[in-house]
Amino acid sequence: MHCIICDKNLKDHESVRRHAITEEFLDICDGCLRDLPGLPTKGEQVLDTVRDPFEDADDTVEVESVTNCYNLNDEDD
Repeated sequence: MHCIICDKNLKDHESVRRHAITEEFLDICDGCLRDLPGLPTKGEQVLDTVRDPFEDADDTVEVESVTNCYNLNDEDD
């Protein structure tokens, strides 16, 4: 099944989502559903758990956390 808005393949939980009033299958992916606030849905809602892991990523890296696992000395042991 495909999303009726963007034509992306639907995941299992997306393909069984229904309209809360008409109980018709919505056939809308999570991404497109986010763009339709207020649409009454019925069924498993996973919108809060489906997130881009890099969306709020902090680009800073602590040097010690990276270098602690490496011996940066040029000396041979």
